[in-house]
Amino acid sequence: MKRWLSVILDAESLEAPRREFIGHRDIITRNLSRYHFVAPQIRGTLLEIGCGRGYGLEVVAPRTTAQIGIDISPKFLTDACSGNLETPFICASGEALPLADHCFDSVIAFDVIEHAKDELLFLSELKRIARRNTLIALSTPNRLLTSGNRVTPLNPFHIREYVAAEFCELLKPNFASVEIFGQFDQQEKGLSRNSLIDRIPIRWKYFLPHNLQSLISVALRRPLRMEDCRFRKENLERAHTFVALCRC
Repeated sequence: MKRWLSVILDAESLEAPRREFIGHRDIITRNLSRYHFVAPQIRGTLLEIGCGRGYGLEVVAPRTTAQIGIDISPKFLTDACSGNLETPFICASGEALPLADHCFDSVIAFDVIEHAKDELLFLSELKRIARRNTLIALSTPNRLLTSGNRVTPLNPFHIREYVAAEFCELLKPNFASVEIFGQFDQQEKGLSRNSLIDRIPIRWKYFLPHNLQSLISVALRRPLRMEDCRFRKENLERAHTFVALCRC
């Protein structure tokens, strides 16, 4: 009981969900679906920034010749190392990558840019380590859904969040091409998986620990399946996450 209570109260774990915690079941499915979405375009040497516990690398590893994971959390990297014995991991910030110029064919940075103190410096670092025509896959949550369009994010670990137009305006001047998709939880009868939960005011959801909310969600909803996770370019304002596919 004490161990589970510590997990529930560990807000930081939501930034890198735990596989063994049932409350993170649907969060991990959403996260993994992004790796499956970009996997067909991954090739060559891969860098993942914000790799967390490393389970996304397992999805794309068969498509790479070599891969490196970077995260700012030593705790997350300890778990990543135990599950990816052949992958080197580095503890570093995405705004100061300890890597040579133009050495990667693919770069993944899912749910990282909202943590960056200097978003333009972060993007310049991505371009610096990328080769010509490198795929740079980014994701970030939709501010309309996560913070109710508040300028200051409700998530204490986020420095800034974006709406679709802001995310597009940030990326387009920095890359030769940018495609932005919205990620949705799609079921047979519409976009929402549980209308009762979705009607709860956003600010109320932050009164309880995130991991306790996750347990409640798991109790009320059937498991999210990988095929429920859809990516499309329409209705971006209703997406819970934006996924950008950029080329240098």
